[in-house]
Amino acid sequence: MSAVGRKFLTSIDWPLLSSVFAKRAETVKALSAFRKKFDETESQLNALKEQKTEIDFEHYRKVLNNTKIVDEMEKAFKNQKIVKVDLDSQIKAISAFEAKAVEAAEAYVKEVNAKLVDLHETVENIDSARPIEQLTVDDVIQARPEIVAEVEALVKEGKFTVSEYESKFPNLTLA
Repeated sequence: MSAVGRKFLTSIDWPLLSSVFAKRAETVKALSAFRKKFDETESQLNALKEQKTEIDFEHYRKVLNNTKIVDEMEKAFKNQKIVKVDLDSQIKAISAFEAKAVEAAEAYVKEVNAKLVDLHETVENIDSARPIEQLTVDDVIQARPEIVAEVEALVKEGKFTVSEYESKFPNLTLA
């Protein structure tokens, strides 16, 4: 990874990022897996950088009786070529992960914005509503005209109490 990429990944505030996506368990899980893999790779890279890379073949010639083996190993070591690894597949996987993360973040933003619009409407309705003391029967009938039909049906049947009323508001008089 380039120095710029490494600097970017180390500058991310992981706890903040996880808290932002707290309601998206799948996204948090993917971010955690990515962070864990990055940390493991970073520690492996640092461990490899700290390792000694020189081999003292003269020491082995002095210690071992069969110096021919040491000569063959030294020849193989000098002829060894560093093979460059094609990282395109890994970069594609990271790009795909990034695309999914961006897509999930955009969907989350849209969802939150929709909820905010609903909340703003609710707050405006609450702020603009009249106090209950100022409501009249006509206001209630205008808001819920089906109440009139229900009351008329109850009066025709000779019922002057509502059965659900007692279950919601029990009689508390002492008799």
